[in-house]
Amino acid sequence: MKFKRQGLIVILLGLFVFLFLSLGVKSQFEASKKSVQEVQFMVGKDRTLQAIIGDLSYYGFIKNESAFKFALRYAKDSTPGNENSIHIGDNTLDRLAVYKISQSLNAWQLAEALLNDGEFQDCSHGCPPGSFYPALLPGGELKPSEYEWVETYEDCVKAKGQLSSEQYSQRTGKPRKCVTPNGREFTQGEEGWEPAVGG
Repeated sequence: MKFKRQGLIVILLGLFVFLFLSLGVKSQFEASKKSVQEVQFMVGKDRTLQAIIGDLSYYGFIKNESAFKFALRYAKDSTPGNENSIHIGDNTLDRLAVYKISQSLNAWQLAEALLNDGEFQDCSHGCPPGSFYPALLPGGELKPSEYEWVETYEDCVKAKGQLSSEQYSQRTGKPRKCVTPNGREFTQGEEGWEPAVGG
């Protein structure tokens, strides 16, 4: 009777330890935040896997670097990769590519996005500075833009935004447009803004 009781205690204790470890490991693969804006993540031609993982960790996209490396190695990779890809086991992560990611992706979803969803970025005239657009603060909050004060077409012109041609406007009868460096497009004579095409 005494051995049965000790056996039952050992089994229950083992089950408790198993559940505790299982839940602890599972949490390392969960998304770092629940609902956040999607951002563009640029992987330049000289980026290393360690630098990419370091950035994703520093900016709050992954909870555990080792768990994320595991996900990169074993997630489904359905694209062949380009000649300059980073190899992780049999999987490949393309360099010179832009990825749309979010902190609401878990480690597996983020790994699959990086393995499969890159869009080639031609950097023959130089790649944009930084890895994230819009820019982020450590921990992943959006960095305030120096162009937040721009609220109208006229403000955009003062901020030296990119203007559409006056000749085109006269020829087509369409109002002029102004795009701020942070990707907001203002239309002459209209209120508000919308995201610039390609921004």
